[in-house]
Amino acid sequence: MDLNEARDIINRADEQIVAALKERMRAVTEVARYKQAHNLPVLDEKREEKVLERVAAMAGDDMSDMARELYKHIMALSRDYQTKMLGRDGKIRLLVLNGPNLNMLGIREPNIYGKKTYADLTAYIRAEAEKLGADVEIFQSNHEGALVEKIQSALHHFDGIVINPAAYTHTSVAILDALKAVALPAVEVHLSDVSAREAFRQVSYAGMACEKTYAGHGFEGYKLAMEYLCRREEKHD
Repeated sequence: MDLNEARDIINRADEQIVAALKERMRAVTEVARYKQAHNLPVLDEKREEKVLERVAAMAGDDMSDMARELYKHIMALSRDYQTKMLGRDGKIRLLVLNGPNLNMLGIREPNIYGKKTYADLTAYIRAEAEKLGADVEIFQSNHEGALVEKIQSALHHFDGIVINPAAYTHTSVAILDALKAVALPAVEVHLSDVSAREAFRQVSYAGMACEKTYAGHGFEGYKLAMEYLCRREEKHD
């Protein structure tokens, strides 16, 4: 077999692969519609592992590792495609994270953080998200690990993250690493102007993984962060 014959075979194989990919994604569309109708998550780890085992067996010992690696990428693309389809009528999905002591708003140092409560803050965030036509989930925890796990769970489910790490801003490499791992566009928010406060507050680990920071705007910082992420997503659609 000469070079041209080998390339002809590759071209025909590519045509078959692309046709099969189109057929697969048509089926993925139906899966996405079913999940949407039954309120099911995009990721089904048990199902994906079964697919990997099946294609590895089909490929045989000499190509099983290659087949598993290829299908990991194919299924990641399928998840992304399903996530786009399940975007609740094209709405941008934002995760808003609040760190330790923000649940004490209205009580904690009202001369710095104001007299409005955390319930006031969540109501404000939801109202502003509705104006933007975005879906928002709000999560608060006083525990670093809970925040890390929530960031990790955002992958394939949200378009962006708004994060007020609070005290963890200045201490948590774990939160920084989680933001870098999921690689979702993120914006850092602080109610107070941290740049004008104590020296230890001048370092932000989480901010190193964020595209923007809004500090000193009070509640409005969350609105500014959500507006930025919505504009950013619209530009990339």
